[in-house]
Order: sequence, then C-alpha cells, then structure tokens
Amino acid sequence: MSHYIFKGRLCGFICPECPEPLSNLKVRLYRLRGEQNAVVLAVANPKDTLAVLSDEQVQAKAKTLLAEVATDAAGSFTFELGEKQGYKGEAFEVDIYCGTVPHRKPGREPPKPRQFSVTTVQPLWRQREDIALAVWDYCIPNRFWCHFRSLFGAWTICGRLRTCVSPQTPIAGATVRAFDADWLQDDPLGSAVTDATGRFRIDYLADDFKKDVLGLNIELFGGPDVYFTAEIGSVNILDETQADGRRPGRENVSPCFCVELCSDEVQPPDVEHIPHWQQVEVFDIHPFPSSSTTGFSAEGYAGGAANSYVFGGGVALKGNCPLRNIAAPANALEYRFLIGEWTWPGGVDDPTALPTVAPAAMAPATQIATTHVGYVFYTNGLGFPDSAQVNIGPGDLLPGGWIRVDNKAVTVDMRDGTTSVVNVNSSIFLRTFDLFVLNSPAITSAHPAKLPGGLPILDAGRSLTTAEREPIRRYRLMFEVRDGDAPLQPTVATDTLDSIVLDNSPVAVALDLEELRTNACNPVSAGAVHILYTVDHPHLRFFSLGISNNNGIVHPPVVPSVPPMPSGNFAPPPPTSNYVFRGDAGGPHLPGNNGGFAVDVSTDPSCAYRVAVSWQTRHYLSSATSTDRLYCK
Repeated sequence: MSHYIFKGRLCGFICPECPEPLSNLKVRLYRLRGEQNAVVLAVANPKDTLAVLSDEQVQAKAKTLLAEVATDAAGSFTFELGEKQGYKGEAFEVDIYCGTVPHRKPGREPPKPRQFSVTTVQPLWRQREDIALAVWDYCIPNRFWCHFRSLFGAWTICGRLRTCVSPQTPIAGATVRAFDADWLQDDPLGSAVTDATGRFRIDYLADDFKKDVLGLNIELFGGPDVYFTAEIGSVNILDETQADGRRPGRENVSPCFCVELCSDEVQPPDVEHIPHWQQVEVFDIHPFPSSSTTGFSAEGYAGGAANSYVFGGGVALKGNCPLRNIAAPANALEYRFLIGEWTWPGGVDDPTALPTVAPAAMAPATQIATTHVGYVFYTNGLGFPDSAQVNIGPGDLLPGGWIRVDNKAVTVDMRDGTTSVVNVNSSIFLRTFDLFVLNSPAITSAHPAKLPGGLPILDAGRSLTTAEREPIRRYRLMFEVRDGDAPLQPTVATDTLDSIVLDNSPVAVALDLEELRTNACNPVSAGAVHILYTVDHPHLRFFSLGISNNNGIVHPPVVPSVPPMPSGNFAPPPPTSNYVFRGDAGGPHLPGNNGGFAVDVSTDPSCAYRVAVSWQTRHYLSSATSTDRLYCK
C-alpha cells in the first residue's frame, strides 16, 4: 500500500451547548521519536495528552514533521500520505498550529501564534483498491479550548434568549448586548442577533474590559461582571442593570461564558403563528431519529424498520409558515429548504454500503414541483363567495431559493367570463399543510445513470459489476424561515431532517431462458428449463420467480421443490447491512445453453407456460410488478 488518505473534522467546545469548528488552522502530523512508546500513546485519552507547547518544544520536534494541511471553514482536513513522505501506515502525533483562533475579534496588535499537541493517533486504515482510508473526528474539551483561546486574548459569550413563560419559546431576531459592570464606566462588550433557536454569540477581547476611561488597567484579576439588554426593533424586551452583573454567576466570568436569558415582554405565540416543518409525506421528522412507523431512522428510512421506505418523484414537505412575523406583524415571512448529500469515505460511490460522510455544505433546494399551499377567498363577478387555489412553483422562487406567499398575486375566475387578480393576505388566505413538493428526479439526476439503457436481455443471468450498480443516495434537508422585511433579514425558525433517502433509479432486471436463445418459438423438449434472471436495485423489498400455466402455478408446487425457486426478501435491520439487500442473479448464459438456474420440468404436462420474475421496491406507495417469458412444452 503506497497511498494513504487521513481525513477528519476538528472542533472545540466553548461549552457543551456551544461547539465551534476549528476553522482555518493548521493540522500538523509528526513522526514518533525514538523514546516514545507508540502503543501507550495511541491508547491514551486525548484529555490527558492535550498540552500547549513552548516555542522551544515546537522547534525540537520540527525535524519529525510528516505533513501539514489547513482546515476549512467546517474544521475539516485531508492528508494524502505515501511514498513522498516515506509513510507506511504507522502512528503519528497530531498537533494544531494557530496563528489566531476562530472568531477572535481583531485587536490593536496581532496575537502571537501558538501550537498545542492533541494526541497520538494510530489510524484504523480501511483499504479500498489501492487506497487506504482513515477518518478521525475530535472535539477539544471546553476546559482546555477556553484556556487556549484566552492566550490569544479571545473571550466569548454563548447564550440563549427565550420567553420566561412556559414553554419558554426561543426568541429569534432579537439584538442582545453585553456590558461589563464597571465602577467608573460600563464597558460594552459586544452585541449579536439571536438565531431561530434563540441562541447568540458575542466575541470580545480582554482589552475591552481591562481598561478604564483613562486607559489604565483596573481589572487586574478575573473577568468582567456581565449584564445584558435585548430589543426587537425599537422595543426593549430585556433591561438588566449593573446589579445583575454583580450577582453570583455573573461576577468575574471566565473566557468562555454560557448564559440562559429570558424575557417577560415576549409571550409564547400560539402554534398557528409558529413556523415549523412537520412531515415528509405522512412521516414526522420529529422526534429524530425515530424507531416508530411514523418517523425516520437515523439512516434516513421512513416508516419503521420493517417498511424502511425511500422516496422518489414528487415528495411533499409539510408544515406551516405564517404569512407574517408574529414578533413584527408588519413584516412578511419567507421560507426555503436547503439540501446536502451524504457521501462515502474517499468520495467514490460504494453500492455495498450506506454513505456515512455527512454533507460538507448545504445548498438552496430550487427543485420544486407545483405545490398547492392554500386558497384565497373572494367575491366573484356574480356576487357570490368563491375560492381559488394558491400554487407555487419555480417561478415563485426568490434569489437563494426563498419563497414569499404574502401578497402573492393570484389570478381568479370571476365566473362571468372574466378574471381578476387577488393578492394573498391573512384575511382571505387559508393554508394547506404543504410547504414544498420536492422534485426529487431533478436532484438525483445530478448523478448519471449507471445503466442508462437498462440491462439487455442478452445479459440476463449475470451479476452487475460494481460500476453498474446504483448506490444509495442519502440527503440532509433543512427548513429555514426568515423575516423578509427586517433590515438584516434574521432567521426566525429552522428545522432539520438529518437523513432521507431519495431514489429514482429503475430496477435492473432481465429474464430469459437458455432454451429460447436461438429460437424464441422453439418448444421445450428437454427435461429442464434453464432460467437466466437478474434483479438488482438498492432498495428492493422482495423478488421471486415462478412458472405457471392456465391451470395455475406449477413451480414452485404446493410441496416445495428441491431446490426451491429463486426468491429473496428484505430483512428489517439491525444490522444496517440489511439495508443493502438488492436482489440476485441466477448465473450467465453458457455456450452449452445450460447456464442460469435449472428447473426440472420433466413431469410437467404439454402446455403453454409463463416464467415470471416479480419484484417490489421499498419506495413509499410502490406496488409489485413483474416481467415474463413464455414457452411451450
């Protein structure tokens, strides 16, 4: 083996509820030095091996540097190792070099670069053809990560703002400001806008609170004494004072401070005014994952293990998005869906396994089919109450895939030979439960078909190659709602379905008889027929073969034949490998016309017969189908 790929993702905890990706830093791999015990170091807990290195320690190990790469915005990295580095799969040390730390607020002077050692890793290599692959993800514990951030003068507040009244609904789109309660003058530490979950993050520097009005450092010990205010638009919804900054838990906060805030000024809205995504077709996306027949599994299959449904064609995404923002009634809401695709380690399609590498990014889902989102009610030209459907489609998508239903112009029939235009507003609009019909063929067609012309009948009986087999296509879907009229268009709601399986690939099926290959009208005179069959699909529920005539089924008979006729059934997981049941093949054509699966027909009476292969996929609402070949005896 000469080519090794070592990849992963790194993050650090500000607090358990507030991780951050270690973005735009350098990951350095070092060879082990002679005095180091690879086995002991590789099994050590990283919590025990994390250490900030001095400049002298970094210089001392410089000669053993194996390779270094930079992380991306998500904290992901990829190393390609091999002959060039003289690497042969052994253990190595993992260090992180930081010119700065993520989200550090710019200061008057650039910080001093620093490096810390994480652990020793012996990758668990997984071999695929001529490549060995290993994946290693790790999140730095908050105690060490916050200390390391403080060496750069980087301080952070992670918080959440909710209503004080139960059920403590998140308050989105609020501007939260943090202050240090000082003796001479309150220092503003920063501000942030809450997201759809009410969460916010404020980054500031030690210099922001360690000086007074004369520029002298009066905060010689500890951190700031923190209090908060918050507003939505021009309305104050939280107004703490210095006294709040001096109570226990707020005095001398640490470089990473996590806080829960609530406001009595905002009341939880009723369900009708809360944007939410509830279902895919009839299957709930909450709770996730679900083992019930009403939800989704962690792998993305719906309806419980026995059903394990996948989806194709138009897929209805159901929920609710009010026309207006309840927190700012003059502002219209806009919503969209985003989509990302799971892949395989190494980035190559693998029809033998589920894709396990999470989407690297999410993109707006613009593949929308006509979606009936509601009705408008009006008075027609004859003076009678009337209604008309409100449909959205590709022409309604705004830049970024956003959809605004409020004030949408709808052409209605006046029932007198004329039409008129009605604009959607809350007084005349009745919503359906549909948000978006996903045009899944437009999504899955991004991958060219493996067998675009299907499997020729001349290939009946042979197994498909790896390159010919359609793999499992697994996706992540996200729902976002924003205030479309607010200055910063803040996000007010989100929902995520981590996994859903989409499939629009046909079943690769071919059926023939050896006895009919030279002459399709040739009567069978031998004691056996040789069935050439192939059935292959990544989401097969069952397949079966049978022989019948006008009197009914002949093979398999009431008394099971020996051997039985070929068949196969999806077995509900666990294990997860059961998800990749995909059919079978009976064996290819042979020069002696004796390939495939032999069935003894010597005792069958003279008659016309039908050989059929039946199958059904696990697509939601699919039904069984079949194909056949006829012969006479």
